[in-house]
Amino acid sequence: MAPKDSSEQNEAPTVTETAGEAPTGPGKFVTEAYNLENEESMKLFYARWAREYDQQMVEGLNYVSPGLIAGKMMERLDDRDAKILDLGCGTGLTVYPLAEQGFTNLYGIDLSREMVEVANRKGLYKGLQVGDVNLPLEYESDSLDGVISSGTFTHGHVGPGPLDEICRILKPGGILACTVHKDLWQSMGFADRFKQLENQSRLRCLSLEMGPYYENNQPEGWFCVYRKESIKISV
Repeated sequence: MAPKDSSEQNEAPTVTETAGEAPTGPGKFVTEAYNLENEESMKLFYARWAREYDQQMVEGLNYVSPGLIAGKMMERLDDRDAKILDLGCGTGLTVYPLAEQGFTNLYGIDLSREMVEVANRKGLYKGLQVGDVNLPLEYESDSLDGVISSGTFTHGHVGPGPLDEICRILKPGGILACTVHKDLWQSMGFADRFKQLENQSRLRCLSLEMGPYYENNQPEGWFCVYRKESIKISV
């Protein structure tokens, strides 16, 4: 399996980030999610909303981010047997477009047991795990063709900490496709960490674009596509 190559180099322009105010989303549901303060509040929130999550996000808010980032992954991976991990998989919205297009070797991990149970009932994944993505991931080094994530690197959820583990578990040439909320790109250190990984020749940026999370909304986050490089250089 060989991902499509690209010689593009992308530099993120400066974006004004919201600071000093409680983050808000397009509705009360997302606003509450953006203001979760710790792991326990996150577990309680998603336990309460797991069964209604898809209805709230897709039917109620026209959540398009999962489909958009899945499309970017499919632009880079042709092999339908590619082994892909959905980081912060939730109910499986992000891999649904992949499964529709014949991808079958899909795995997921999420902190919420209830969300994972909903995802499992959809029959999209070969394997699912309840776990904390900030901890070491239970995958061998250089074992995955892709890692995908939508809505995980956002307010009240996960910072850039997992990026090193993602680099470890991706095969050389493997693809990371993820969204990062624009408010966190600079303030939480995503921009700096991605640049460090590029400078260390661990990742190469294939595309970096602002886009909407919800249909007909203003751009809310970065849609990032990186490829793991074959040569690692310490800097």
